[in-house]
Amino acid sequence: MKRIPLLVFKIILAPLCLFAHECNPYFDPPLSNRVANYKIDLTLNHESKMIHAKQEVIWINSSPDEISELRFYMYLNSFKNTESTFIKGAGGQVFGEDIGARSAETWGWINVDSIAIRNGDDLSRNQKYIQPDDGNPLDQSVLSIDLNRPIGPGDTITLDMIFTAKMPKIIARAGYSRDDYFLFVHWFPQMGVYEKLRSGEWGWNCHQFMQNTEFYADFGVYDVSITASNRLIIGASGCRIDELDNEDGTKTLTYHVEDVIDFAWTAYPLFHEFQETWKHVNIRLLIPEEHCHMANRYITAITQSLEYLEKHVGIYPFPSISIVDPPLHALRSGLMEYPTLITVGTFSAMPRKVHNMESLAVHEFTHQYFMMMLASNEKEEAWLDEGFVTYFEDRIIDHYYGEDAGYYSFWGYKVGNQALSREEYTGMNNPRVGIIARPGWEFKEGRKELQYAKAATMLRTLERTIGQETMDKVIQSYFQKYRFTHPRGEDFITVANEVITKEHGDKFGKDLNWFFDQILYSTAVCDYEVASITNVKLSSGHGLYDTEQNTLEYKKGTRNNFYNSTVKLYRRGDMVLPVQILVTFEDGTTILEDWDGREESMFFYYEGPQRVISAHVDPEQKIYLDLDLNNNSITLEPKKAVLWKYALKAVFWVQTALESISWLI
Repeated sequence: MKRIPLLVFKIILAPLCLFAHECNPYFDPPLSNRVANYKIDLTLNHESKMIHAKQEVIWINSSPDEISELRFYMYLNSFKNTESTFIKGAGGQVFGEDIGARSAETWGWINVDSIAIRNGDDLSRNQKYIQPDDGNPLDQSVLSIDLNRPIGPGDTITLDMIFTAKMPKIIARAGYSRDDYFLFVHWFPQMGVYEKLRSGEWGWNCHQFMQNTEFYADFGVYDVSITASNRLIIGASGCRIDELDNEDGTKTLTYHVEDVIDFAWTAYPLFHEFQETWKHVNIRLLIPEEHCHMANRYITAITQSLEYLEKHVGIYPFPSISIVDPPLHALRSGLMEYPTLITVGTFSAMPRKVHNMESLAVHEFTHQYFMMMLASNEKEEAWLDEGFVTYFEDRIIDHYYGEDAGYYSFWGYKVGNQALSREEYTGMNNPRVGIIARPGWEFKEGRKELQYAKAATMLRTLERTIGQETMDKVIQSYFQKYRFTHPRGEDFITVANEVITKEHGDKFGKDLNWFFDQILYSTAVCDYEVASITNVKLSSGHGLYDTEQNTLEYKKGTRNNFYNSTVKLYRRGDMVLPVQILVTFEDGTTILEDWDGREESMFFYYEGPQRVISAHVDPEQKIYLDLDLNNNSITLEPKKAVLWKYALKAVFWVQTALESISWLI
């Protein structure tokens, strides 16, 4: 279809831009325990890239301890200089940028100017930066504040703070770009999490900001008032509940959101706005003019995600979701998730049959379930978010665009999202580079391939093993039990064992710990191979094979052709998974064999009048983790039609290429 002229496009979609949606952001009863609650009033100076803010924090001590110290994330200080733990861990490159070449004014920082207990002690002099993870004295991403009097179990403390922050030129998504584009993420002093640690003791879980780590914070209520130039178009987490035009060329917008772990916002004078409604959810898209023709594709991807996840995981309870598509010069701020706000990314011309932008939008939205509502610790167990999100991204895209064409379909070639994720893991140079279930900062390589792709491929293997209906029950049970808490890996495994045992009894053993232990907590790899098929013709035979009974019947006097056939299998990896083998005989009859997969080599023997002509290990491709699917089968008489199909396709594209350059000759 020809591209619609921009003027016509604006006329058609103008009503969408004027669409009004009533947004009621209040939950009764609350969805979470609301441990950490924030009220922030800030002013943005877009010219100096500075914010000045007052912040009220209401925090509940939900532990059995008396607490004499508070800890805050101060993420923006990770972008202060080249000596921070985050920048040093980046090895000089952040999103392809030579970070050491930055000029002084492009760095950012955050400072608590004053802090006091409401109607109580001034704690401003009690501040100190600590480095609980690496001891780097120049890292200022965690702030410790000693209390003059401890907070008792169950008590609430209200803190009044004043802070100043300088936004950097975009580093790791936070910051500004030219033309007054801003993305404010990790931008305010945020409480760490005081919880029962893995050691069994209670303490602060408040890691420094390090490479390959993201969110971990308590749930709470946020009320944020933003005063900024009235030329800026602003989007934020939650719902806008008030707007005031000031007399000095600024405006004040107030946002409210409940039961979330963070608050993000953006500002840009050149955003165009599109809105749509899906059931109770207001979908708001902020997008630059050069990408406006992509608006419907983004909104469709989000409505499809809402529809699919409600059916297969649970209800999205929030009244809004904002989608931010940054301009090309700010693309480093894209492709990320925050509570009720996601950033995406595309180019001005994306073919309709290439679903990369939809895939990215679905991925970032799905984080609303696993990053935001379940809120596992992304610093310590990122696979609980990224692995599940990638798994459902693949399911959603392949469901709506075709299992073999989810990612792209053009020029006669098709690739599905699930296949692409599997290839990302199985195509690693060294798939044994490390285990999935470890803290993000321990990944020196292979983070995306393992935490995203291998974890998603594990879940796909589990789904194909137990069936999608049971898999959905596992996910739904896990989500309903642990949403608005902070589940750990063992919590998911416990739920999976309970549901699978209820649905299938002991078919897979007393539990599936054997499955998860090999994939999550070891570097084992899976690779089953059909090594060979041999058929030895006997000089005289008298046995007839009964394919229905899987037995031999001997009849006197028969002198037909008679074969001893052997199928040899190898387990080339050290991962042990039960597997089936489909054996096909010359007359088209088949036998499905079961193998526990433990032996390094396995033989199946047959005697009868029919030769074995093919053997296929894991014919239903349940074991999606198998590194090499090409060695899963042998056929002595290949289907020529399939070979001709690919041969003709290759000839076609060679011919097309030659015709395309013929004018040069």
